[in-house]
Amino acid sequence: MKKLFLFICILTAFCFTTEKKHFITVTFSDGPLKGTHTFYPEKGNYASQANIEFFEGTCNVNASKLMTTDGFQIHYINRYFLGEATNGKHQPKSSTSGCGSINFIDLNNSKSYKRIDGDFTGCTTTNITKVSDWKEGIVKKRRTVSGNFEDTATLRIRMDDGSKKTITTNVKVEFTVNQSRRK
Repeated sequence: MKKLFLFICILTAFCFTTEKKHFITVTFSDGPLKGTHTFYPEKGNYASQANIEFFEGTCNVNASKLMTTDGFQIHYINRYFLGEATNGKHQPKSSTSGCGSINFIDLNNSKSYKRIDGDFTGCTTTNITKVSDWKEGIVKKRRTVSGNFEDTATLRIRMDDGSKKTITTNVKVEFTVNQSRRK
């Protein structure tokens, strides 16, 4: 019985100390989000995901409802670049307001703002640093893609008192995300 209890304790400790595989780290140089924040998918929340999708010649790194370890949530982030996710630099794919967007909502009213909507307006290259091999699943095959980009973000901030302001800041984003494809 003691051995079983010891085994369960060791297994539990291992499960809670393993490194999380998928994440997005965002570093802001200015503004209310100044600093570095690492966001992970929230366990048990299927809407909380970090992915990369490939469609019609364009990749989209995207994530929604990711959390920091202290409960700070990034509501949505996406970044477009041309081509398949392979090691190396990839040119941006621009849309009407830049090459992607970032969004924060203060859900528990603990920040000085209610909402921040931003666009990556510098449209710099995205650097893919690591692409794992495809792993076969029952319905889909999966792999992990890691990379980064530095860009200019234009942030539209709605404060708690209802006032609005717009700032431009430098932002650095690092990511390790999941990519899946149907067989």
